[in-house]
Amino acid sequence: MKHLSIKNVHFKYKNSVISIFEDLTLEFEQGWSSIVGSNGSGKSTLLKLISKDLKVDEGSITGNDLTHYCLQSTEEIPQNLEDFMMTYTSKAFKIRDSLNISDEWLYQWDTLSFGEKKRMQIALAIFEEPDVLLVDEPTNHLDTKSKTIVLNALKNFKGIGILVSHDRELLDALSQATIILKNKQIYLFKTSFSKSMDEYLTNMEFVGKTQDKQNIQLKKLKKSIQSQHEKVSQSKKRMSKKHLEKNDKNSKTKIDLARFTGKDKNDGRELSKLKSKQTKLISSAVKTEKVFELGIEFQSTNSKNIFPIVIKNNILKLGDSKKLFYESYSINKYDKIGIIGENGAGKSTFVNHLLSSADLKNEYLYIPQEITQKESKDIFDSINNLTNDVKGEIYTIVRKLASDPIKLQDSLIPSPGEVRKLMIAQGLLQNPSLIILDEPTNHMDLDSIVSLEIALKEYNGALLIISHDKAFLESVVSDTWEFIKDDEDVYKIIY
Repeated sequence: MKHLSIKNVHFKYKNSVISIFEDLTLEFEQGWSSIVGSNGSGKSTLLKLISKDLKVDEGSITGNDLTHYCLQSTEEIPQNLEDFMMTYTSKAFKIRDSLNISDEWLYQWDTLSFGEKKRMQIALAIFEEPDVLLVDEPTNHLDTKSKTIVLNALKNFKGIGILVSHDRELLDALSQATIILKNKQIYLFKTSFSKSMDEYLTNMEFVGKTQDKQNIQLKKLKKSIQSQHEKVSQSKKRMSKKHLEKNDKNSKTKIDLARFTGKDKNDGRELSKLKSKQTKLISSAVKTEKVFELGIEFQSTNSKNIFPIVIKNNILKLGDSKKLFYESYSINKYDKIGIIGENGAGKSTFVNHLLSSADLKNEYLYIPQEITQKESKDIFDSINNLTNDVKGEIYTIVRKLASDPIKLQDSLIPSPGEVRKLMIAQGLLQNPSLIILDEPTNHMDLDSIVSLEIALKEYNGALLIISHDKAFLESVVSDTWEFIKDDEDVYKIIY
């Protein structure tokens, strides 16, 4: 049976003060294991260490001689993709067919939807038959049909599969074991994601109650130690001869007798015992992670000069042959619109056209579906160059979206989830009249998704959200625009 072993691994990024892992030990067996945790907790870093994209500072990783790392980002064309697409064996045909991949996609990478690129990524990963398959957020960008296709393909993988995802449905469908990363603590459960989370929360509840009891004991000990300190002080005063008259031999004799019999030491011994008990209790005390208050709030400006936003009928080109046709429509100042449709139907193309053609007067917040590493670095650097007051407000919001500001500022480039949080935080300070989000739950951890969902529900402005997350949309929007295929290579919008 294939086996992957991580022993006593230490790792931190160069020039970073904070370690990502300290003495990390894990074992992976054949089948799928999932890794979950908040943005910035080290999930993607762990995959990079296993794949040898990063080198451990101390410790060892064995069983990772043949790995394939399927990245979150679809920014770059995967290596060896051309070889796979030009291979005409039955295995290659079967994989391309199972993931609905067209031969011409190889030459259309720049015009493919993010979902189509993701399917090609996964097809190549499965084709290479690695011992260890590392998959980072595989269902980002995927419509329901594509998600089912990808799930079935991953289920057929026979080696060691390690999955990083926020997709609860996918996690439960694949995972036989679940690893939860929380504040450098590692929690391993030999079961599915949902059952693991139930066990984790039950454990945390028990730990919380235990800590409460220990805190009560420590408070009592502190009072006892304080009281005993006073006794010792009084005892020392009684045993002192400084206040006695020179000729008071009787009192001096009594003090000498008390010292000889050790009565003066009893209070000191009791104090030492209490302090020793306090030290042991503190060293054995259960430590829980610090929990910050979650929850953000969007506010819109009083200025509504951009409304109504008129969308004139048009035909947009989607790649070489596909087209999107839509009729005239308008967006009003309190509309909350969800945009749905299959991958490649033109949803992101439509939004980009709207942004370039409508006069939105900088009263909007737009967060795209994918952000390149260079763009992430530029956003990160620009925020860190702001005044301390403004920067402080931004990182306070980031903390309320379940990320640690100290760890984030210590990093060189934020993770995809963290850069979205930074953009959301910066956008909040602008009080936008219109918010446009393209797949906002991609890369975001579960706590952040819930926090964002609640904030958007309360937002008193216009929303335009592209998403495949049905539960998220149902909670936030009141109207839906569906992009559907009308004819061969022709799509239209149903308002």
